[in-house]
Amino acid sequence: MEKGEWFMRQLISYPITEDAPGWPGNPTYHIEPFESMDKGDVANTYVMTIFNHFGTHMDAPRHFNPNGLRIWELPFDRFFYEKPLLLDIPKGSKSKVEPEDLIPYEAKIKDCDLLLIRTGYGKIRATDPEEYKYNSPSVSKRAAKYLMDHFCGSLKTIAFDFLSLGSPIDRSDDGMVAHQTMLGMHHDGYICIVEDANLENLPDVPLKAAASVPLFTVGTDSGPVTMWVEY
Repeated sequence: MEKGEWFMRQLISYPITEDAPGWPGNPTYHIEPFESMDKGDVANTYVMTIFNHFGTHMDAPRHFNPNGLRIWELPFDRFFYEKPLLLDIPKGSKSKVEPEDLIPYEAKIKDCDLLLIRTGYGKIRATDPEEYKYNSPSVSKRAAKYLMDHFCGSLKTIAFDFLSLGSPIDRSDDGMVAHQTMLGMHHDGYICIVEDANLENLPDVPLKAAASVPLFTVGTDSGPVTMWVEY
């Protein structure tokens, strides 16, 4: 946490570690020394291998939309937010965020450009990573359609404290359709998605600004982001 003259800045992306939970069966993260001062080299350098949908990361339109922009093609101001909103919507294992959870906050969501959904599920990420990996909540295709239909012109991004917009144990098309919907496959616009954000220790105060900044790796659809909020 960093204190400015008129604000506090708090990191809400997780450190990238080899043992962090990721989508079942997908690669994760690995580092290997290339040069080592302990072995007589003049500097320390590393080779990093990371799956681009691991850790706190942004799904850009190309992830599920063959005609969508890739993360390095997005307008730069897409990664910065002036009206972030944090909503507490408690959810447990295998549950879904539905339109009925969001409708009571419609007026507030209309006025925000970043929607942070805190279900409380993020607290088990460290204590029970297997549970977090397999049984995280998700966002239903109905909720995705509601967000696109009502807020696509103003809402740049949603972020949440669980593994993915879709669920690895849900065998229906819900997760796929939710991704396609949010990322503009059936719509002129799109809303970016930040998955696996660290919202657990955010205070319940109005947020002033936020950012979710990626590495601009040419060729990839999406990628990890460093994300923070100011309050």
